[in-house]
Amino acid sequence: MCRSVLNNVAGKALIRLLLGLLLTTAAGLSARLWAQVNISGKPGLLYIPTAKTLGDGMVHVGVGYNPVKYAFRFNPAIDPRITTRNSENIYFVNIVLLPRLELNVNLLRPNGYIQDGAKGIGDRQIDVKYGVLTEKGNRPAVAVILSVPFGIDNSLITNVVVATKTVRLSPAITAEITAGMASPFYIDREDTRNDQNSTLFSGFVVRNKLNKTVRYLAGPIGGIKLNLSKTAGVMAEWDSQHLNLGAYATLFNHWTVQGGVLNFDQITVGTSYAFSLLRSPKRLPVPYDVK
Repeated sequence: MCRSVLNNVAGKALIRLLLGLLLTTAAGLSARLWAQVNISGKPGLLYIPTAKTLGDGMVHVGVGYNPVKYAFRFNPAIDPRITTRNSENIYFVNIVLLPRLELNVNLLRPNGYIQDGAKGIGDRQIDVKYGVLTEKGNRPAVAVILSVPFGIDNSLITNVVVATKTVRLSPAITAEITAGMASPFYIDREDTRNDQNSTLFSGFVVRNKLNKTVRYLAGPIGGIKLNLSKTAGVMAEWDSQHLNLGAYATLFNHWTVQGGVLNFDQITVGTSYAFSLLRSPKRLPVPYDVK
């Protein structure tokens, strides 16, 4: 009961904080929106990705916090032998390698004491996203995201086809509507240890997320995000298991902070910094007397 009351109080406080930040940002900034990313660093909402494509050379680096109850590792719901419950930090780098082609690298690390005492480096994963279609007129953007099958039972495997359409509601407000399908089937290696890479290109097996208690993106996904003045917004999503609500704000042109409530239950927060590896060439001044 006490935990439920604390979560409700914390949730209300988070909503007030984010709404206040949203209004302050919208009133005081005219920053360009680079992109707001999901918990693994891909353009998206809280958990789900969108089909939005970023500009050439764009890079996002950041971290997301995943709460105890919805942990992907060291969770009694996954393995009854586990007695400790650990929240997680997910560190990520997302880079646009070529037009419409993104590479995402993320690292999941549990927080606090681990039951077996061996935390290790963490759960490493690589994902590739390709924008099949860009948004144009009445046509939505469409993208395919695939996880590279070199890991061993990665937690954030994302094999998704997703579409996103932007609708302008007013001069200052736009809505991004996203819908997609996440495959429950994935390929990984049948090794039991990540530090043994002698079979990196062999020993692949097909697995099914539906056989797990905790599943990340396994089935229909969708969401809507309302953007205010391209610097802040609120969002709601269905991640194939839960309904999540959140908000974000972009500060100083490059820095984004976000937070939300998962399944009306526990809080997730995250932050990212965006920059471009490509600089616009400087124009040389032209003398006024040139004829």
